[in-house]
Amino acid sequence: MEYVVVVVMLALLQYTWFGIEVGRARGRFEVPAPATTGNESFERFFRAHQNTTEQLVVFLPAIFACAYSVSETLAAAMGLLFVVGRLMYFRGYTDPEKSRSLGFGLGLIANTVMILATLYQMGIAAVG
Repeated sequence: MEYVVVVVMLALLQYTWFGIEVGRARGRFEVPAPATTGNESFERFFRAHQNTTEQLVVFLPAIFACAYSVSETLAAAMGLLFVVGRLMYFRGYTDPEKSRSLGFGLGLIANTVMILATLYQMGIAAVG
């Protein structure tokens, strides 16, 4: 379970770093608190961070459930895929020249694999 915990801590550090980037963007684009709109460039940072919040609500229970009921190795690997995907997503969202689609897709795949693998395993356990 150690690798899963390390991956979760990496995801939380990443989330914290995204929050720091939002704060820096607030200063750079002169958007005073508590405003969350008013400058499109700032809004990109803010939304990328908020979207990560939304995804963490799925990711955190999924990785622990998958590690517990299916495989710690699978959960840790999918967790790393999620973290890499979130980084790509954040960079793609905050840079209007780039796309966030691949990053979103990687995170979606990671979460979906963990959820479906857990449901499958739990179904087998319930039947057998």
